[in-house]
Amino acid sequence: MLVYLDESYRAKDRLFIGALFLPTKAKRRLLHQQFLDLKTKENFLDNGSPKEIKYAKITTSKSLRVAKGAVSLFSNLDNAFFRACTIPYDPVKMTKLGGNKNVPMKIKEAIIYTRATVQLLKSNLDQTTNAVLLMDELTRASGDKFDALIKGKLGNGDKPIFRHIGYINSASPRNHLVQICDLLLGAILNENYPTKNKLKNRFREFVKLELKLPTLKENYWKNKLKKTADKQHPKYNIRFWKTP
Repeated sequence: MLVYLDESYRAKDRLFIGALFLPTKAKRRLLHQQFLDLKTKENFLDNGSPKEIKYAKITTSKSLRVAKGAVSLFSNLDNAFFRACTIPYDPVKMTKLGGNKNVPMKIKEAIIYTRATVQLLKSNLDQTTNAVLLMDELTRASGDKFDALIKGKLGNGDKPIFRHIGYINSASPRNHLVQICDLLLGAILNENYPTKNKLKNRFREFVKLELKLPTLKENYWKNKLKKTADKQHPKYNIRFWKTP
């Protein structure tokens, strides 16, 4: 099992975490090649190398086509699935975390991020061991404290859930599947915080149509049990949580 993890956030408001789960090596290779072929077909290249596509980079008709194509590739790939969670960024609760006012806010943020990440991953990796977790090296959660916390929770023991936890350059063609994770997560951000960018809004609507999702807003998802959400939307679903 290979898992790509990404984040998106509204500063001092809400944090979104998304995970793309790719269970088999054969399917990962197929998706990787299909994604390369899509970029080549659309001439989405820079000096012959595939360019990076992310939600934030949907600014032209071509980038929109590539983003839509990436979602369709994910939608059509058996066994691959996406899970996301969102938690509020509550400064008041953050200051009370651990009952110690002397703990730096960055460490408190790392603890909150770790708790949400662990809950998201463990709840979707029942009986899984020796998986690989890869994250964008530019994530704001990267750093010694988060690394130690996440490895302590998910990477230790005789049969760890993850045998490797590391960071990657999302712009690298070798690791470009994490870009699909970013796109799928970006649609949730857009639904909750629409922009004036019509291309991004069109992308959000395409994601909902392609994956048969009535909405990406909290009112639909927050009261669903995980078992119900997984049954109704096995390919893509969202958990809306309080601050862990």
